Amino acid sequence: MASYYFLFLILFYYSLNVIVFASLGDNHYLYRACLNHCKQMNCSTSLGLRDFQDKQTFFEYIFQWSCQDECSYECMWKTVNDMEKNDQDIEQFHGKWPFIRFLGIQEPASTLFSILNLLSNYIFGYQVLRRHLQYNVHPLYSMWMIFCLISMNGWIWSTIFHTRDKPLTEIFDYIGAISLVFSQFACCIIRVGYRTNYMRLAKVASLFLLLFFVYHAYYLLFIKMDYGYNMKVNIIVGVLNVICWLLWSIINLLSGKVYVWRCAVSVILAMLFATLELADFVPIAWIIDAHSLWHFSTIFLPILWYRFIVDDSRYLLRYFN
Repeated sequence: MASYYFLFLILFYYSLNVIVFASLGDNHYLYRACLNHCKQMNCSTSLGLRDFQDKQTFFEYIFQWSCQDECSYECMWKTVNDMEKNDQDIEQFHGKWPFIRFLGIQEPASTLFSILNLLSNYIFGYQVLRRHLQYNVHPLYSMWMIFCLISMNGWIWSTIFHTRDKPLTEIFDYIGAISLVFSQFACCIIRVGYRTNYMRLAKVASLFLLLFFVYHAYYLLFIKMDYGYNMKVNIIVGVLNVICWLLWSIINLLSGKVYVWRCAVSVILAMLFATLELADFVPIAWIIDAHSLWHFSTIFLPILWYRFIVDDSRYLLRYFN
């Protein structure tokens, strides 16, 4: 599952380095003029701010749409309408496509699909593990439960970030995503080394990954939100994670463990779904874009992934019992 995060982050962080600080939309002359005028008229005087607060809906207030944010949103759509009227290409604004706001939610489709991914991990992950496996009975039960909780945490932050893009929600979304990459790679190392002469080495390697993740999260939160550095870490750990699971799957399939096909298919599908990010396009009906479709495609992956975990845990119980 984390392999799709790896591919997405490569594409997404690369695009961030290119456009997030200088999107063509927010450099458009009409947008800049509108934004300056709106802030001066509506956000610089007590009368203008009072009028803004009177017009603000409950959900916009809850999701912290400030007067400046409202100016940016309104001017974005004025600029988009002008682009359409003059048959110009629609551009991104501040690194994002124009999306219709719904109940104060900035990206409704990606938010909805993030929630569905969260529910999918809970229903087909957490509940399935609790129903079919037992603590202190099935091997690696605690490891997989922790991984499931990390997955759900990642989708919680994805939901929050797509609901409202703020500097802090952005950082926690990135940390939540990379925590999945690190944790699944650590799980692969532990699974490969389980009940072998390399188990101690596997534990040391997993501990190193944990410590490095803590440092990485600390660096992003308290030192610098370095997109380039974050991208490099995701690429390295993501590549190792994909290689680890695919090689392990192939070796075990060749040795007759048929149930492992679900692991291999999960990783392959995750990589295929991530290519949706390459098909970046102007949102359909200003709601559905390539990124939201990618989120939609991953909703069903936990069905395969956690079924594989259940089958593998049962195999380990029989083999080592």
